[in-house]
Amino acid sequence: MSDRKAPAVSVIIPTYNRAHIIPQTIDSVLAQTFRDFEIIVVDDGSTDDTSALLQHRYGEKITYGRIKNSGLPAARNTGIKAARGHYIAFIDDDDVWLPDKLELQTTLMQNNPSLGLVYCGCYTINADGTVISETRPVKRGALFEDLLCSNFIVGSASAVLVTGGVFSKANYFDETLTACEDWDLWIRIAHDYPIDFIDKPLVKVRRHHNNMQQNILNMEHATFSVLNKYWTEYAREQGLRDKKNGVYSAHCVNFAWKYYGAGDMQSFKRLLHQALEYYPLHKIFIQGDDLSEKEKALFEVFNDFWNNHPQIGNLRGKAFANQYLEIGWAYYDHGDVKKFRRCIGRALRASFADVPVRLFIPFIKSFLGKRVSDKIHTVRKKLTD
Repeated sequence: MSDRKAPAVSVIIPTYNRAHIIPQTIDSVLAQTFRDFEIIVVDDGSTDDTSALLQHRYGEKITYGRIKNSGLPAARNTGIKAARGHYIAFIDDDDVWLPDKLELQTTLMQNNPSLGLVYCGCYTINADGTVISETRPVKRGALFEDLLCSNFIVGSASAVLVTGGVFSKANYFDETLTACEDWDLWIRIAHDYPIDFIDKPLVKVRRHHNNMQQNILNMEHATFSVLNKYWTEYAREQGLRDKKNGVYSAHCVNFAWKYYGAGDMQSFKRLLHQALEYYPLHKIFIQGDDLSEKEKALFEVFNDFWNNHPQIGNLRGKAFANQYLEIGWAYYDHGDVKKFRRCIGRALRASFADVPVRLFIPFIKSFLGKRVSDKIHTVRKKLTD
């Protein structure tokens, strides 16, 4: 192997019991317009016929290696250590690349040698390959502090190309994490390198819904493990305790609604309580359908929290006003002007001083009929832009 010319890119594909679908992934790599790459498949102890299928179907087109079942981060790390390319790309064994993915990303990397990581937009697809949604990248540059708050590198590891040299500084994927191992590594890369993106979807990321509740639990634990890993020391050094609490609170709210969607109301309430413990004035967003039911569930927690925290009772009125304003606009966006008006009225009663003056115009006009109330959004935009 050492006598062969090193490729520009090493493509690492970890796999586990995906013999039925991994050929789609490998075929999408072989169909790339950029041709100077090697494919390293790391089999994480599959018990199906993955080994026989890959060796029969692809032979020397891939480098196949098998390890004892150790988890996704370990499989990726094994691939990194075997890689010969100047750049490293990852693709999960159920995802698919569009043909120009490597060409566009390697060109960007070659033209900007200081970059540590390049990502791209993605399509989310379901089990049968139907596109569910499209996500575009939004941030580039020095992103360490941004990535400390959340993982906005869309498309997971399958959307990323990194310079091989980053691992000497950033180290490898954290093998103790059961999820979020990609986010954790991107944070460390961003500490020392700028990041850029290709502004188009170049990967199709497959979403599965098996055992949704357990997946949410794993993601919750991993997310807060990553946050604790960096924010504990960083917030102390930078004097960012309030920002840290806001970040933690936002993640609690995000997971609370995931549990709500999975029907786990106990975890929903637990996470909303934690969100308010971190940041009592957090305006908890509501989105999607069934707003009335979600409002009811939210205020059950909201009332319980404030009834049990008399020591910060001076903030209660402001908290309720902020929350009713948040829900009011959610109703407005759904075209329910009557409930919008109700929420604004309750916000006024909770804390008149904390309701922006600019809201009085659309609130009053909402009583004047549909034709006028339809203009609320336009008025609001003009007043807030």
